[in-house]
Amino acid sequence: MHIDSIQWSRWMSVGIQELDDDHRVLVEIVNKLSADDSRNSPDVIEAILDELIHYTKDHFAREEEYMQRANYPTFTAHKALHDALTRQVETYRERFHASRDTIPGDEVFNFCADWLGKHILKEDTRFGEYATGPGVAAQ
Repeated sequence: MHIDSIQWSRWMSVGIQELDDDHRVLVEIVNKLSADDSRNSPDVIEAILDELIHYTKDHFAREEEYMQRANYPTFTAHKALHDALTRQVETYRERFHASRDTIPGDEVFNFCADWLGKHILKEDTRFGEYATGPGVAAQ
């Protein structure tokens, strides 16, 4: 089965350059799992999951700073979502580590692509609309 990589589109943009750059990096990390040599090597998959977790934590911290500066009204809920998303990918990584020979790379890619896509497309774009709206200084 061939996996298509995630393609960045303007619909993923939140309108804040630093956060969009972060999102592009996250897409690049997840896309590493779409390469045949990556998804067929449990060691490479674990390294990519570790990279994804590390970068996600840094990104969430940056995003939360923007939200606080913009007085984002649902900041508390979004922060709780970030914490839950971090736990979700960490739990998945632990599950993969424990069963690395039985979880195919395609499944890992699909999990990460879904995890990332839903967050950026559904949650972060809402913040982008708020932060770049009239009268809000997010930067």
